[in-house]
Amino acid sequence: MIASPVPRATLLHVVKSMPSAPQILARIGHLLLDMDSELEDITGLIKRDPSITARIIRISNSAAYNTGTPFASIEEALARVGLTEVYRLTGFAAIAQVADSSLTRYRVSGAEVRENSLLTALVMEALARPAGVDARAAYTAGLLRSIGKIALDRLTRDRAYDGGRGIVGPLAEWETGFIGLNNCEAAAIILEEWRFSEETIKAILDHYLPGEGDSLAFMLNLAAGAAERCGHRLPGELSYWSVTPEKLAAAGVTQEELDDAMRLGLERFGPVRAALG
Repeated sequence: MIASPVPRATLLHVVKSMPSAPQILARIGHLLLDMDSELEDITGLIKRDPSITARIIRISNSAAYNTGTPFASIEEALARVGLTEVYRLTGFAAIAQVADSSLTRYRVSGAEVRENSLLTALVMEALARPAGVDARAAYTAGLLRSIGKIALDRLTRDRAYDGGRGIVGPLAEWETGFIGLNNCEAAAIILEEWRFSEETIKAILDHYLPGEGDSLAFMLNLAAGAAERCGHRLPGELSYWSVTPEKLAAAGVTQEELDDAMRLGLERFGPVRAALG
């Protein structure tokens, strides 16, 4: 039985209660595309949210970024790391802020969601060069692919559901039966509202079952599968992650390049996970 679909307005009402960090990330992405933007513009945007400002300062003072004198302010931190790292730093802080508590309906902790998102993003970033795609778009798709789960969990906290059985079968089918839409569909609605790129939205929407010509969705499928094989799984998703020659070809990468991206992602993952705490 399929539940009645959740109205868009209902989902977006729930989203209003979520932290603002992903919206700040989207705006920074737009600023970085503007050749006239300066670091001061980005700093001013970040400082609108004291929580994400504090997280970015903390991450920038971690061993992953700083082995010298600690940064005392957001201006000093961003000036030292540079524009190329600002988006990544903000992304790390954003996922830490949004996935800060357990997802009751999915029976996973906030830490498990954060770590899966982070590792998927880092593998995507490593795959971007061999695949010939924009590294920022790849990173963003990996980082935010579970934003729909977070929203749907908030939406259904007061709803009676599965009789204690937990997730049964492929995740998207379970979600559709219980809620009326799946987390990828929810993510697409949310990210469109937050004005992320169409490329990122489509990749997340389709990444469980990518279609022909959707190379970024195939990349995301492979990267999420890599995160699961590294021990950072989320319930109900295993059946989506088979690695086939057809998937590799559609993503524009080889098995060797996928293995290399997984190793590089893991190397970067440890220090950043420690910084996020």
